[in-house]
Amino acid sequence: MTRLQSRYWVGTAVAGAFLAVAVVGTSAFGQDQGPASAKDIIFARKTLMATIANNMYPLDQMRETGKYDLPKGQANADSISAMLMAFPYLFPATTNTWTDKAPRDPAVDTFASPTIWEAFPAFYKEAQAASKAAFDASHAQTDADFRTKVRDLRLACDTCHADYQKNN
Repeated sequence: MTRLQSRYWVGTAVAGAFLAVAVVGTSAFGQDQGPASAKDIIFARKTLMATIANNMYPLDQMRETGKYDLPKGQANADSISAMLMAFPYLFPATTNTWTDKAPRDPAVDTFASPTIWEAFPAFYKEAQAASKAAFDASHAQTDADFRTKVRDLRLACDTCHADYQKNN
């Protein structure tokens, strides 16, 4: 199996796992099998984003210190790429629940800007571009190339957060 095929299957597995959480939610244990609530889906996407962040921290640290572990960095970037491919699918319209200045539970209330749903094709395109930046970093062959690709990935992440994340 080639690395690209492996990446495809990892991406498919990640997407499947998170979509299963979104669809089944907490009712998987013999209870009501109805669709997941908006809060369940928001929790799933926050979990996915936290996992992306946990993979991104070592990449940022490598860039900041100049101490590269290329195989580890490539693996982190590859995981990020697969997760970002699945990420936009965790934004169904039912999760557009932002209310300005409302008290919110950080675990299950959204910080996603309504702009995501108003301009979903642009949001989707940004997520896919970030996925490609991570994929490119995962295939860097030198520390210098990796540093450049990780910088591009960080920029893609920061741009998407600036465009689509709300904070009270």
